[in-house]
Amino acid sequence: MVTHSTITIIITLLFTISSTTFAQQNCQGTSNQNEIYTLPPTFIANTTNGKLYVTGGDENPVKVLHLYGTPYEMGFAQGTLLNEEITEMFSGFWSFIEAFIQPYLKFLPNSTQIIIEKFGIEAALEAEVLLTELFVPKHYVEEIQGLADALGMEYIQVMRFMMFPELIKAQCSIVGAWGKATENEGLLQLRALDWGTVNPFTPHPTVTVYHPEAGNGHPFATLGFSGFIGAITGYSTHVGACEKVWIHYNGSDSRAGIPWHFLFRDILQYATTVEDAIHRIRAATRTCSIFLGLGDHATFTAQVVEYSLDEVNAFNDTTPFPGYAPTPATHPFIDDVVYVDKHTQPSKDPCLASLLQQCHGNMTASSMVDIVSLFQTGDMHISVYDYLEDYMYVAVADQTKPFPSPSPPSPAYDRPFIRLDMGSLFSLG
Repeated sequence: MVTHSTITIIITLLFTISSTTFAQQNCQGTSNQNEIYTLPPTFIANTTNGKLYVTGGDENPVKVLHLYGTPYEMGFAQGTLLNEEITEMFSGFWSFIEAFIQPYLKFLPNSTQIIIEKFGIEAALEAEVLLTELFVPKHYVEEIQGLADALGMEYIQVMRFMMFPELIKAQCSIVGAWGKATENEGLLQLRALDWGTVNPFTPHPTVTVYHPEAGNGHPFATLGFSGFIGAITGYSTHVGACEKVWIHYNGSDSRAGIPWHFLFRDILQYATTVEDAIHRIRAATRTCSIFLGLGDHATFTAQVVEYSLDEVNAFNDTTPFPGYAPTPATHPFIDDVVYVDKHTQPSKDPCLASLLQQCHGNMTASSMVDIVSLFQTGDMHISVYDYLEDYMYVAVADQTKPFPSPSPPSPAYDRPFIRLDMGSLFSLG
């Protein structure tokens, strides 16, 4: 008797064989054969308003930090539980960011370029603090103050660090697949962060689970690194979100607004639907130009938003890729799938679209794991959200090497994934 599980295994094998054949022709990578880690996180320590766990096993440890209470209490708890990790990361940050920023100078506003060239990156980050302070919600100020107090640092030192995403660009990939594209007809969302692996953040991957006080939003989680309170990758009880910096944008620009990684986190904490999230984006005083992928728990659908100072354009599986109508041949329409690959848009690389077309109708979280390894996207970290099962799968670059390291850490897309049961994490009291 042929069972459902047998059919699933056959489909998975067929996809692996066909995608491997395709990869030899058009993609650079190979299929990820690592076993997915599924054990629950292990308790390490606790403090007032915070609990610290670890997952991934001895060879792939990722911290899972739970925070409770007021914003100040959450910041203080993080600084207490991760003091050593944050201090180590900060010590390598300034020398790293000075070198890292150079390739992206030409994409920054002229005023920012001049400050960096004449006074250095620290002065530029100080300018970011001054330009954005009127737009930064009070809860971030309080949380950063709590973090600074626990670390024994000045508030302004920590706030300068928090501004660095406003100055850099990244090559990242976004996918949302739902309905007839997926095996279970639920929603899958992929976020692959390509920032490189040689940086002070790689040794300190952290999933931070926020449990806000009643009346201050809902539980949500971010995948990032110790000490960073903004959001670059995240999932909540209502929406999931991911971003890609819009590196090709050549319109008007401003740094006087809410930093994108704080607006992103507000969406995770407060938005209840994708439409609510888009409304928040439109109403915000925006700064950087980015793509933002948004998934919806209520409808099991996804959209991608192009967002800049002047524009907010939302598109789905039937909308011509904004700004490039007609849709490029390398970015074809795919039913119930919305996506942006890691390249400057419009991309000329057929790899991602072809892989999505090959597994269309049978897409699972495991399919996404294979796709990122074949396409080689997500060198620093990757997250796959399975909305129907309420799982988040994460992979990170090799965190066992120190920074700096004589050889680059292995990229996330070639490493084992970890499955997190988000319902259990969000309900942890």
